[in-house]
Amino acid sequence: MKVSVKTEGKRFFIPVPFGIIKIGILMAKSPLVLKHTPEKYRGYINCIDTNELSKCIGILKQYKGLRVVDIRDKDGTEVVITI
Repeated sequence: MKVSVKTEGKRFFIPVPFGIIKIGILMAKSPLVLKHTPEKYRGYINCIDTNELSKCIGILKQYKGLRVVDIRDKDGTEVVITI
């Protein structure tokens, strides 16, 4: 996955490997994360089925080149997320 941000004269390109995304998904329910999450948001985290979400990320690998987010502002700022 590629995250590209372009602002006035500056451009940032951040490659994010799918393995890092899967690790982040699995860590969402870890006790360390839940400890620092406010009580009112813990219910949302507990509703996430991390195994199914991880499978969905695996399926996304088949769609390389797909633009998930493509935002362009009037002042020239652009944010593009491509698989």
